[in-house]
Formats: sequence, structure tokens, C-alpha cells
Amino acid sequence: MPIAGTTAWNAIRAADVGPGSVVVLLGTGGVSILTLQLAKAAGATVIITSSSDEKLERARALGADHLINYRTTPDWDAKVLELTDGIGADLIVETGGSATFARSINAAASGGTVFTIGFVTGTEATANLLPIIVKALKVVGNNTGSVSDLRDAARAIAAARIEPVIDTLYSHDQAAEAYAHMAAGGRHFGKLAFTLSW
Repeated sequence: MPIAGTTAWNAIRAADVGPGSVVVLLGTGGVSILTLQLAKAAGATVIITSSSDEKLERARALGADHLINYRTTPDWDAKVLELTDGIGADLIVETGGSATFARSINAAASGGTVFTIGFVTGTEATANLLPIIVKALKVVGNNTGSVSDLRDAARAIAAARIEPVIDTLYSHDQAAEAYAHMAAGGRHFGKLAFTLSW
């Protein structure tokens, strides 16, 4: 909740997501999955990407409307435009960084928001400024949020009866195993979490 939930909530708010909005999520980590759940509660259409068809099906079970395997469809931005009749997405939660940022800009609708929270493929990104200017895009950076944002996120999650998705629970003495799981990359769906029992 404090990190993934607050970040997801701030993404939804930054783009004023509501009924009829189109949201694109890159990957199936904790922020993407909580954003999927919040976006569906707000009445949005959700497009999600992953390299795993199994994870995409799990996302469908949570309400994702369109699934894109970016291994078989590397030009996923063109697929987003196809799925939206050329309009693009109102919100893209950008987790990839260097390899995905330009595609996120391309997939965004006029007046859309590219909510930048990750850099799985690196922090250095080159972007053509013209589509940002012409489409009047908002490129928003985020480093989670405030205590007030967390309070709002918790209220929204409770009101929508959202059950956050936990991939694996670890005890506090399994920290090395949990970090190894995360470092392996792309294995989890939702969040990895610790149980605390002192």
C-alpha cells in the first residue's frame, strides 16, 4: 500500500481517469496491477503488456480489456493505437525507461499523461519532442507520494473493495530469497511482500 498503492493512485489522479478513459500499463508488477484494479473501479478501459501470456491471462481475470505480449508484438504502441482507433491512451504508466519511453509517447492520446515511475531498461531516454508538443502531453515523474496521498489511496481501495495482488509472502528471515526473486526480473505478478512477526 505505501508505495505501489500510493503510486497507482497518483497515476489515476494525474490523468483524471474515469469512465471512458483508456489506460496502458507496462508489465505486471505491483504498481501496474494496482493501477489496473483502480482504473477498472473508475470505469476505464485497460490495456496491459507483458512478455508472459500466462501473466496476461491473470491480468484479464482482474479485468484487463486488452492484452499485448510485447515479445510477439514489439511495436506495442502501434497496437495501442489500433485498439483505440488511432486515438491513443489517456494514461500510460511508464515503467520501462530507455527502451519504452518513446513508444509510450507515441501511444499517448492528445492531452494524455505519461506517468513515469520506472527504468527497468535504463534511465537514459531519447524522445522526439514534437509529439509531446503537438499532442500537448503531460510527462509526469513520480516518487510515490505523501501520507495524504496514501490515505486517499487506502480510502479508494477500500471503497472499491480491491484486494491487492500479492505474488509471494516472505518471512522477515527470507529477505535474501525475496531480493533474489525480484532481481531475477519478470517472475512475479503483483507484489512481493514480507510478513512481520516480532
